[in-house]
Amino acid sequence: MFPDYKAFAKDWEEAWNSHDLNRILSHYTEDVIFQSRKAFSYVGVGQTQGKEQLRHYWQAALDAQPDLKFEVETIFGGQMMLVIVYRNHKNRRAAETLYFRADGLVERASACQEDWNITGTYRLQVDLWVRCGAEDAFARYEHKALANMAGYRGVLISSTRPEVGPYERHILAFPSKQAFDAYRQGPEVSAARDERDACIERTEVQELEP
Repeated sequence: MFPDYKAFAKDWEEAWNSHDLNRILSHYTEDVIFQSRKAFSYVGVGQTQGKEQLRHYWQAALDAQPDLKFEVETIFGGQMMLVIVYRNHKNRRAAETLYFRADGLVERASACQEDWNITGTYRLQVDLWVRCGAEDAFARYEHKALANMAGYRGVLISSTRPEVGPYERHILAFPSKQAFDAYRQGPEVSAARDERDACIERTEVQELEP
């Protein structure tokens, strides 16, 4: 049986406009996967795993936007999936795609915005060699580092694991070299230096052509 998409969209809109995070999250499963470029600005990753990580992201977003409001424009229904097209309080259009479980809860969702283009013109390739046995510590450090980087308007464009060479290769974008330098010289990087050195053996940074 399909969910009542109209009723869901109405409650989704009302929940967001109430800023009641528990009500908002009540639509989602405990292990929900959520993708959004906007998440980089708050939690340093573009995909959250599980309701608690999603809660952290959305709480930060609500705290930063006390006047946030959504207005649903239209919906598109599919096979246990729904697309909600809406405008926010800044009159910017966005769409959220939701995939439903049989019990009517959302198990996977993604958000897309009209202003989707990454505008950072200063781009870098960062190769990271991780110490043997420190992979889990690196994942924890990386999550914090990406969140800190977002505070300087830095964005992770891609993350790959080459067959030869570094453990992980990042392509980053910043508004300018000055913004990147400010991030690297910022207090967050200094505070995390010991944690970084414990899991990363070597780093190579290369500027890329715009």
